[in-house]
Amino acid sequence: MRIAMFTDTYEPQVNGVVTSIKRFTSELRKMGHEVYIFSPASPELKKSNLTHSFRSISFRNYPEYRIALPLIKGCQKKFDVIHVHSPLSVGLAGVALAKYYKLPLIGTFHTQLPEYTHYLIKRDRIRKIKPVEKITKRFAWKYCSWFYNHCDCVIAPTEDMKEILSKHKFRKRIIVLPTGTDIKKNKNSRSFLRKKYSFSPSDKIILHVGRITKEKNIEIILDAMKTVIKKNDAKLIITSDGPMRSELEKYAEALGISDNVIFTGYISDHALNDYYQLSDVFVMASKTETQGIVLIEAAANSLPSVVLDADVTAAFVRQNKTGLVANKKDFAKKLQYMLNNNKIKNNLKKNCLSAAKKYDIKKCTDDLVQAYSELIRMS
Repeated sequence: MRIAMFTDTYEPQVNGVVTSIKRFTSELRKMGHEVYIFSPASPELKKSNLTHSFRSISFRNYPEYRIALPLIKGCQKKFDVIHVHSPLSVGLAGVALAKYYKLPLIGTFHTQLPEYTHYLIKRDRIRKIKPVEKITKRFAWKYCSWFYNHCDCVIAPTEDMKEILSKHKFRKRIIVLPTGTDIKKNKNSRSFLRKKYSFSPSDKIILHVGRITKEKNIEIILDAMKTVIKKNDAKLIITSDGPMRSELEKYAEALGISDNVIFTGYISDHALNDYYQLSDVFVMASKTETQGIVLIEAAANSLPSVVLDADVTAAFVRQNKTGLVANKKDFAKKLQYMLNNNKIKNNLKKNCLSAAKKYDIKKCTDDLVQAYSELIRMS
């Protein structure tokens, strides 16, 4: 089948939406399907006859993101199904194209947009006024429900997210379909990788994967590290990059832990897999995830997690028994317990492997193809 994917975020950006699109696209193409990507233009985006980029401008409050100015007349190919991955300008173009040509339309809810409204309001004084924050979040949820109610079907990455969408008046059929991962094990040994990246065998290594942004609450992890390093030779690796990096580097220095915190910047998928393999514990403090792809990646590498108690991420850890759930006050305590208790860590590693098998990207892609096929038959 011929599939058109419309997204407001794509390469060279690095985030969960881009990861999801790339993984599904790769598997779909292996299966013989034609997948076309429509996204904002970027100087670094590789041109291809399978991609179409709309003219775009940089978003002032988050320069890494671009706002596209889409024109439907540039999307004249005949498609079997339209898949929108975001509710902004490019997503709207996908909806318009589907309506104009009467094509089946499916949308994935990747991002809790209402939790990102702080990027729209530049001044801290205004942003911190509770009525302003409340109104903007309420408007954002209304907009999201309006947008996704134009779809014939909506994909939620988890059951918890499906419940949240239903509460916010998403009236179209919602199916649960997570983004999977490749569950192949790293062929290199842990000891080899530690030597490769200049870590000692005795180091307690804690890993965080994800954009360095306000909503990731990385300062909670840094606060915990101040306590942890008093009793452990521990190091925190923070991969990726983002607008909060400079601020968090200064915060780590103020806490007196900068020698124990490593900011890698953006790294290759190969290097990221190495870091998963050589680490002792994975950490996550975000409250805004719709799935938490990195939790699946950690599980696929037998890496147990300590996560902040938040709807989606805590549910994943509890249901699959892949780690510990902490609140802000006992995050350091739970992290320290995980680092120093080999028995609980080994038991969790076994659970990680069985959990990861449920999220094999090939299985998830088969489920996506089935969803497409059902929509096409019904149209």
